[in-house]
Amino acid sequence: MSDHPARADHATPDTSSAAQFNRHAAKYAASEVHRHGPSLPALLAAADPHAGDVALDVATGTGNTALALAPHVAHVTGLDVAEGMLAHARDRAAQEGVPNATFVVGSAEAIPFPDGSFTLVTSRHAPHHFRDLPRFLAEARRVLKPGGRLVIADQISPAPDLQAWIDAYQRRRDPSHHAQRTVPAWQALAREAGLRWAAETLVPYRLEFAWWTAQSGSTQGTVQALREMVATLTPPQQAAIGAEFDAAGQLSAHVDQMMVARLERD
Repeated sequence: MSDHPARADHATPDTSSAAQFNRHAAKYAASEVHRHGPSLPALLAAADPHAGDVALDVATGTGNTALALAPHVAHVTGLDVAEGMLAHARDRAAQEGVPNATFVVGSAEAIPFPDGSFTLVTSRHAPHHFRDLPRFLAEARRVLKPGGRLVIADQISPAPDLQAWIDAYQRRRDPSHHAQRTVPAWQALAREAGLRWAAETLVPYRLEFAWWTAQSGSTQGTVQALREMVATLTPPQQAAIGAEFDAAGQLSAHVDQMMVARLERD
Protein backbone atom coordinates (compact mmCIF):
# COMPACT_ATOMS: atom_id res chain seq x y z
CA MET A 1 0.00 0.00 0.00
CA SER A 2 1.05 3.61 -0.57
CA ASP A 3 1.96 5.86 2.33
CA HIS A 4 -0.47 8.44 0.89
CA PRO A 5 -4.28 8.20 1.31
CA ALA A 6 -6.14 7.65 -1.94
CA ARG A 7 -8.60 10.14 -3.39
CA ALA A 8 -12.19 9.00 -3.22
CA ASP A 9 -13.02 10.27 -6.72
CA HIS A 10 -10.37 8.48 -8.75
CA ALA A 11 -11.49 7.34 -12.18
CA THR A 12 -11.54 3.84 -13.58
CA PRO A 13 -8.18 3.07 -15.26
CA ASP A 14 -8.03 2.90 -19.07
CA THR A 15 -8.86 -0.73 -19.76
CA SER A 16 -7.35 -0.78 -23.27
CA SER A 17 -3.91 0.23 -21.96
CA ALA A 18 -4.19 -2.11 -18.99
CA ALA A 19 -5.06 -5.06 -21.24
CA GLN A 20 -2.25 -4.33 -23.72
CA PHE A 21 0.43 -4.01 -21.06
CA ASN A 22 -0.78 -6.85 -18.87
CA ARG A 23 -0.58 -9.07 -21.97
CA HIS A 24 3.03 -8.11 -22.70
CA ALA A 25 4.32 -7.33 -19.19
CA ALA A 26 7.09 -9.94 -19.28
CA LYS A 27 8.49 -8.46 -22.51
CA TYR A 28 8.61 -4.98 -21.01
CA ALA A 29 10.23 -6.30 -17.85
CA ALA A 30 13.02 -7.84 -19.96
CA SER A 31 13.37 -4.92 -22.40
CA GLU A 32 16.79 -3.25 -22.25
CA VAL A 33 15.35 -0.32 -24.24
CA HIS A 34 12.94 0.40 -21.40
CA ARG A 35 15.23 -0.52 -18.50
CA HIS A 36 18.42 1.21 -19.61
CA GLY A 37 17.50 3.36 -22.64
CA PRO A 38 19.15 6.78 -23.06
CA SER A 39 16.08 8.74 -21.97
CA LEU A 40 16.52 7.44 -18.41
CA PRO A 41 19.82 9.22 -17.56
CA ALA A 42 18.49 12.32 -19.35
CA LEU A 43 15.33 12.20 -17.21
CA LEU A 44 17.35 11.77 -14.01
CA ALA A 45 19.56 14.72 -14.93
CA ALA A 46 16.51 16.91 -15.63
CA ALA A 47 14.76 15.80 -12.43
CA ASP A 48 17.84 16.41 -10.25
CA PRO A 49 16.42 14.20 -7.46
CA HIS A 50 17.58 14.75 -3.90
CA ALA A 51 17.23 13.10 -0.50
CA GLY A 52 14.26 15.21 0.54
CA ASP A 53 12.14 14.40 -2.51
CA VAL A 54 8.89 12.47 -2.31
CA ALA A 55 8.44 11.25 -5.88
CA LEU A 56 5.66 9.82 -8.02
CA ASP A 57 6.34 7.95 -11.26
CA VAL A 58 3.18 7.92 -13.39
CA ALA A 59 2.62 4.96 -15.73
CA THR A 60 5.62 3.33 -14.10
CA GLY A 61 5.20 0.03 -15.98
CA THR A 62 7.68 -2.48 -14.60
CA GLY A 63 9.20 0.21 -12.39
CA ASN A 64 12.34 1.17 -14.30
CA THR A 65 12.15 4.91 -13.61
CA ALA A 66 10.82 4.55 -10.07
CA LEU A 67 13.64 2.17 -9.14
CA ALA A 68 16.22 4.46 -10.74
CA LEU A 69 14.90 7.34 -8.63
CA ALA A 70 14.72 5.35 -5.39
CA PRO A 71 18.40 5.67 -4.31
CA HIS A 72 18.19 9.46 -4.63
CA VAL A 73 14.87 10.27 -2.90
CA ALA A 74 13.12 9.75 0.43
CA HIS A 75 10.33 7.73 -1.14
CA VAL A 76 8.99 6.95 -4.61
CA THR A 77 5.55 5.66 -5.58
CA GLY A 78 5.05 3.96 -8.93
CA LEU A 79 1.55 4.27 -10.40
CA ASP A 80 0.18 2.23 -13.31
CA VAL A 81 -3.11 0.95 -14.71
CA ALA A 82 -1.66 -2.53 -15.40
CA GLU A 83 -1.41 -4.82 -12.37
CA GLY A 84 0.65 -7.28 -14.42
CA MET A 85 3.33 -4.65 -14.99
CA LEU A 86 3.30 -3.64 -11.31
CA ALA A 87 3.83 -7.26 -10.24
CA HIS A 88 7.18 -7.20 -12.07
CA ALA A 89 8.05 -3.86 -10.44
CA ARG A 90 7.32 -5.19 -6.96
CA ASP A 91 9.31 -8.37 -7.59
CA ARG A 92 12.29 -6.39 -8.83
CA ALA A 93 12.15 -4.00 -5.85
CA ALA A 94 12.15 -6.99 -3.49
CA GLN A 95 15.00 -8.72 -5.34
CA GLU A 96 17.12 -5.57 -5.39
CA GLY A 97 16.35 -4.67 -1.77
CA VAL A 98 14.70 -1.31 -2.46
CA PRO A 99 12.80 -0.38 0.73
CA ASN A 100 11.55 3.07 -0.26
CA ALA A 101 9.51 2.22 -3.37
CA THR A 102 5.85 1.23 -3.43
CA PHE A 103 3.67 0.42 -6.43
CA VAL A 104 -0.06 1.05 -6.73
CA VAL A 105 -2.75 0.73 -9.39
CA GLY A 106 -4.14 4.01 -10.67
CA SER A 107 -4.80 6.24 -13.65
CA ALA A 108 -2.67 9.10 -14.96
CA GLU A 109 -5.82 11.12 -15.60
CA ALA A 110 -7.09 10.74 -12.01
CA ILE A 111 -4.04 10.39 -9.78
CA PRO A 112 -5.26 8.81 -6.49
CA PHE A 113 -3.37 11.10 -4.07
CA PRO A 114 -4.20 14.36 -2.29
CA ASP A 115 -3.12 17.81 -3.43
CA GLY A 116 0.53 18.65 -2.81
CA SER A 117 1.64 15.09 -2.01
CA PHE A 118 4.88 15.13 -4.03
CA THR A 119 7.89 17.29 -4.80
CA LEU A 120 8.71 15.39 -8.01
CA VAL A 121 6.49 13.71 -10.61
CA THR A 122 7.90 11.78 -13.57
CA SER A 123 6.46 9.89 -16.52
CA ARG A 124 8.65 8.08 -19.05
CA HIS A 125 7.66 6.53 -22.40
CA ALA A 126 3.99 6.75 -21.43
CA PRO A 127 2.12 10.01 -22.14
CA HIS A 128 1.47 9.10 -25.77
CA HIS A 129 -0.88 6.43 -24.34
CA PHE A 130 -2.87 8.89 -22.21
CA ARG A 131 -6.38 9.56 -23.52
CA ASP A 132 -6.57 12.99 -21.87
CA LEU A 133 -3.14 14.60 -21.69
CA PRO A 134 -4.45 17.98 -20.45
CA ARG A 135 -6.13 16.14 -17.56
CA PHE A 136 -2.86 14.34 -16.74
CA LEU A 137 -0.95 17.64 -16.71
CA ALA A 138 -3.59 19.20 -14.46
CA GLU A 139 -3.44 16.18 -12.15
CA ALA A 140 0.37 16.27 -12.04
CA ARG A 141 0.25 19.95 -11.11
CA ARG A 142 -2.38 19.26 -8.45
CA VAL A 143 -0.36 16.59 -6.65
CA LEU A 144 2.87 18.63 -6.82
CA LYS A 145 3.85 20.89 -3.96
CA PRO A 146 4.57 24.53 -4.89
CA GLY A 147 8.08 24.58 -6.36
CA GLY A 148 7.79 20.94 -7.43
CA ARG A 149 8.75 19.67 -10.85
CA LEU A 150 7.30 17.38 -13.48
CA VAL A 151 9.77 15.59 -15.77
CA ILE A 152 8.49 13.94 -18.93
CA ALA A 153 10.24 11.60 -21.37
CA ASP A 154 8.06 10.78 -24.34
CA GLN A 155 8.29 10.23 -28.06
CA ILE A 156 7.34 13.18 -30.24
CA SER A 157 6.19 13.87 -33.77
CA PRO A 158 8.97 15.56 -35.79
CA ALA A 159 6.50 17.85 -37.57
CA PRO A 160 2.78 18.72 -37.37
CA ASP A 161 2.08 17.38 -40.87
CA LEU A 162 3.38 13.93 -39.86
CA GLN A 163 1.49 13.59 -36.59
CA ALA A 164 -1.66 12.00 -38.03
CA TRP A 165 0.41 9.48 -40.01
CA ILE A 166 2.64 8.68 -37.02
CA ASP A 167 -0.36 8.17 -34.75
CA ALA A 168 -1.94 5.78 -37.29
CA TYR A 169 1.39 3.94 -37.68
CA GLN A 170 1.92 3.61 -33.93
CA ARG A 171 -1.70 2.65 -33.29
CA ARG A 172 -1.56 -0.09 -35.93
CA ARG A 173 1.28 -1.67 -34.00
CA ASP A 174 -0.15 -0.93 -30.52
CA PRO A 175 -3.87 -0.08 -30.18
CA SER A 176 -3.25 1.60 -26.81
CA HIS A 177 -1.28 4.41 -28.51
CA HIS A 178 -3.23 7.66 -28.48
CA ALA A 179 -1.27 10.73 -29.66
CA GLN A 180 2.35 11.65 -30.30
CA ARG A 181 2.70 15.44 -30.21
CA THR A 182 5.26 17.99 -31.34
CA VAL A 183 7.37 19.90 -28.80
CA PRO A 184 5.44 23.17 -29.43
CA ALA A 185 2.17 21.33 -28.84
CA TRP A 186 3.52 20.03 -25.53
CA GLN A 187 4.63 23.52 -24.55
CA ALA A 188 1.18 24.95 -25.26
CA LEU A 189 -0.49 22.26 -23.14
CA ALA A 190 1.95 22.89 -20.30
CA ARG A 191 1.12 26.61 -20.31
CA GLU A 192 -2.60 25.85 -20.25
CA ALA A 193 -2.06 23.58 -17.23
CA GLY A 194 -0.27 26.34 -15.33
CA LEU A 195 3.17 24.71 -15.53
CA ARG A 196 6.34 26.55 -16.44
CA TRP A 197 8.40 25.00 -19.22
CA ALA A 198 11.96 25.02 -17.89
CA ALA A 199 13.97 23.01 -20.44
CA GLU A 200 13.87 20.19 -22.95
CA THR A 201 16.25 17.99 -24.91
CA LEU A 202 15.77 15.37 -27.62
CA VAL A 203 17.17 11.85 -27.29
CA PRO A 204 17.08 9.65 -30.42
CA TYR A 205 16.01 6.03 -30.11
CA ARG A 206 16.92 3.81 -33.05
CA LEU A 207 14.46 0.90 -32.93
CA GLU A 208 14.96 -2.31 -34.87
CA PHE A 209 11.71 -2.99 -36.71
CA ALA A 210 11.69 -6.72 -35.87
CA TRP A 211 12.16 -6.02 -32.15
CA TRP A 212 9.65 -3.15 -32.14
CA THR A 213 6.87 -5.23 -33.69
CA ALA A 214 7.63 -8.33 -31.58
CA GLN A 215 7.49 -6.22 -28.41
CA SER A 216 3.81 -5.47 -28.98
CA GLY A 217 2.90 -8.95 -30.25
CA SER A 218 2.29 -7.80 -33.83
CA THR A 219 0.94 -10.42 -36.24
CA GLN A 220 2.51 -11.00 -39.65
CA GLY A 221 -0.42 -9.12 -41.15
CA THR A 222 0.30 -6.12 -38.94
CA VAL A 223 4.00 -6.25 -39.78
CA GLN A 224 3.20 -6.17 -43.49
CA ALA A 225 0.70 -3.34 -43.03
CA LEU A 226 3.30 -1.28 -41.18
CA ARG A 227 5.86 -1.82 -43.96
CA GLU A 228 3.26 -0.72 -46.51
CA MET A 229 2.48 2.42 -44.51
CA VAL A 230 6.13 3.48 -44.51
CA ALA A 231 6.29 2.81 -48.26
CA THR A 232 3.59 5.46 -48.81
CA LEU A 233 5.80 8.21 -47.37
CA THR A 234 7.91 10.47 -49.55
CA PRO A 235 11.71 10.15 -49.20
CA PRO A 236 11.89 13.35 -47.08
CA GLN A 237 9.15 12.01 -44.80
CA GLN A 238 10.94 8.67 -44.49
CA ALA A 239 14.09 10.58 -43.56
CA ALA A 240 12.12 12.55 -40.93
CA ILE A 241 11.16 9.33 -39.13
CA GLY A 242 14.65 7.88 -39.54
CA ALA A 243 13.44 4.96 -41.66
CA GLU A 244 16.14 2.47 -42.64
CA PHE A 245 15.88 -0.27 -45.25
CA ASP A 246 17.86 -3.47 -45.80
CA ALA A 247 19.49 -4.61 -49.04
CA ALA A 248 16.16 -6.03 -50.22
CA GLY A 249 14.41 -2.70 -49.63
CA GLN A 250 12.54 -3.95 -46.56
CA LEU A 251 12.03 -1.63 -43.58
CA SER A 252 14.60 -2.57 -40.93
CA ALA A 253 14.49 0.27 -38.38
CA HIS A 254 13.19 3.73 -37.56
CA VAL A 255 14.09 6.46 -35.09
CA ASP A 256 11.78 7.77 -32.38
CA GLN A 257 12.84 11.17 -31.10
CA MET A 258 12.32 11.13 -27.34
CA MET A 259 11.67 14.49 -25.71
CA VAL A 260 12.90 14.87 -22.13
CA ALA A 261 11.34 18.00 -20.61
CA ARG A 262 11.31 19.61 -17.18
CA LEU A 263 8.17 21.51 -16.17
CA GLU A 264 7.85 23.37 -12.90
CA ARG A 265 5.02 24.43 -10.61
CA ASP A 266 5.34 27.94 -9.20
